[in-house]
Amino acid sequence: MPSPTRSDEEFTSCANCGKLVNLSEYHPTVVVRHSVTANQTENVTLHFCSEDCLDEWTGPFP
Repeated sequence: MPSPTRSDEEFTSCANCGKLVNLSEYHPTVVVRHSVTANQTENVTLHFCSEDCLDEWTGPFP
């Protein structure tokens, strides 16, 4: 019996380099507050594959 495949929801792209990040493993993250409207904000979590990518990041958004 083949092993079950993982859902794409368990992975996301690094906000700096685009490499896949496994969300179930430790990785650096940054939460950025993004204005949606004049009275509304939204928190966006950015994921990074390594501390080096986080250090290189010049965002707020990739």
